[in-house]
Order: sequence, then C-alpha cells, then structure tokens
Amino acid sequence: MKKTLLAILATVAMVACSNDEIVREAAPEAIGFDNAFVNNSTRSAVTPGYSTTNLFEDFAVYGFVEGATLFNGVEVSKNYDNQELTSGWEYEETQYWITGANYAFYAVAPYSGNWTIKDATTPASTGAEISFTNVDGTQDLLYSGIVARQGVANNNAAVAFTFKHILSRVKFSFENGYNASAATIRVRDIKITNAYATGVATLGANAATWGEQAGEITAGVAFGNASDDEATTDVKESVEVAFGYASVYESLNERLLIPGTKEWNISFVVELLVSGQEIDEYEHTAKATIALEPGMSYDIKAVITATNIDPNHAQEPIEFTATMTDWTDAATENEATVDTIQQGNQNN
Repeated sequence: MKKTLLAILATVAMVACSNDEIVREAAPEAIGFDNAFVNNSTRSAVTPGYSTTNLFEDFAVYGFVEGATLFNGVEVSKNYDNQELTSGWEYEETQYWITGANYAFYAVAPYSGNWTIKDATTPASTGAEISFTNVDGTQDLLYSGIVARQGVANNNAAVAFTFKHILSRVKFSFENGYNASAATIRVRDIKITNAYATGVATLGANAATWGEQAGEITAGVAFGNASDDEATTDVKESVEVAFGYASVYESLNERLLIPGTKEWNISFVVELLVSGQEIDEYEHTAKATIALEPGMSYDIKAVITATNIDPNHAQEPIEFTATMTDWTDAATENEATVDTIQQGNQNN
C-alpha cells in the first residue's frame, strides 16, 4: 500500500513538473522597449531637460522576472543608422519573453548622469533608491514608475515607459515697480547659493520620494540675467536689456533642483539707469522658504520698487518747495529823478 502511494505521488510530481516546463517555455519574441516619452503635464515651457517634442536619446532599464534580476541598468537607446534616426529602441544581449512568467520593469533617464541606483537588484515597488548629485542645475532626472507584464506565447507588445521628471524646475521673474519716468532697471547674476548638492530618492510604484538632501552646490546655481527672451538655454545671455516701469522680465535660464523644503538663499544685482545711463547698482541677498516638490515648476517673482531697490534703505522721492518774497520799495538814495523838459525853452 505504501509503495503504491509513493508511486502515485511520484507520478503526480512528474506530471506537474512537465506541465510547469510547458508553461514557462521561452517565446520566440525578444523583449523590446517602445513609446518612451516624457510626461510634461506639470511643465509649461522649454527646459534644460527633456520635452515631448525633443525625445531623449537613452535610458537605463531595470527588469525582473519572477523576482530574479533580468536587466540591471542596461542601456536602451534610439536606433541610428548612418546618423539617421530609425524606429524603436535597442539594447545589447537580447532577452526573451517566457510564457506565463511575471515581469516588472522600471527605467531611469538619462542613461549617463550623476546618479546611481543604490539597490539595483530590488524592484522599485519594494524601495529601490537612487542617489543623485546636482552639479549646476542643468541635468534632468526622470523615472518611469513600475510597468508590470506577464509573458504570453506570442504577440508580446514592447514595454512602454512614460517618464516623469523627479527634480523641481525653478525660474525667476522680476517686475520693475520703480515708478520714475526717466528710470529703468537691469537685473543680472541671479543665483540660488544654497541648493542641495546631493539627495536620495526612493522609487515607488508610480513616483519618487526624496530624502537625505545634503550639502550645497559650491558655485551656486546660476540663472543668468533677466531678459526679454523666453527662458531657455538656447539664447545668448545679455545684460543690455533694461526694462521700464511695470515691465516683467524672466531669468534667462531655468534650472533643475533637488526637491525639498528649506530657506533658499537668493542673490542678484539690480542696476539703476536714468535716461539710459547707469547711476548705481545694488547687490541683493534674499531668502525664500519654499517647499519644492518633484516634477513641479516654480516661478519665484520679485517686484523692484524704490523702497527695496537699495537693500540698505528705501529711496526717498525728490521733492520741491517754493516761496516768493513780496515786492520791496527802492531806497531813497536809489530813487531816479527826471528833468522836466519845458516845451517853450527847446532849441530848434
């Protein structure tokens, strides 16, 4: 009886193994990546990062099958043929779908940057972390969230990522509130001097949460000068732009910062011109407590007036008073005498 039972159990086990092998057979289709784009829903202008109209060129993909590491930061890049962009994204050492196997993918862009995955073998849904160093505010950082898939026998669609910005975008706007008819101002050398140098983001299923922000970017984050051009990195920087009363000009550059809440130190120089000639310039240092969130854009606005153009004291308006003295009778010795001309005594 026991021997028969053991034989039946062995037969069942063999059948189960046989069926499992059929379920997990490798499909002939390679794992592909496609339709990767940036979600710009929270960004309204050209940035030093990526946009939907200017697709990025590469990203690093992390992939797991049944919990085992399949892709560990593999570079996926646009396919070029003789410098002509062709369709699709490519990577080396092709991997294939396994029918019935469960997959989880996530990606970080750009592929080459000042970031590292601290725990690359852990799916983001269980707390993978990315460390980032901000050098000057010009590098973007994007995260795709988790894409879960199950392999099928055929017609496996390419893995599609929708990337989200996980840094914060900042620019400045200055309004000329200096109400003097002959006066204009220029604003230059706009900086945030205490931006975080490093931070660690925990990668969740759909978003990233920042922590461990530390240090300060030594040279500060430079936003250029206030300009009448749209904020972009593609126009030539100039300090020749002077703007009149009620005009609003933007910082020439927008920069990307590690998110967080702190008192941000801001510096800039205001030049005062009268009839086109520079009269004086004033160095400003200001503070603004702002909670920067991942993927959000911020416009820090300032109004320059006579009360704050000089950080040391308010300027006083030029005023005039006038008085008038009464008419005064001339002194006696200064009286004028006129000889009377008698008509009869005139000599002809």
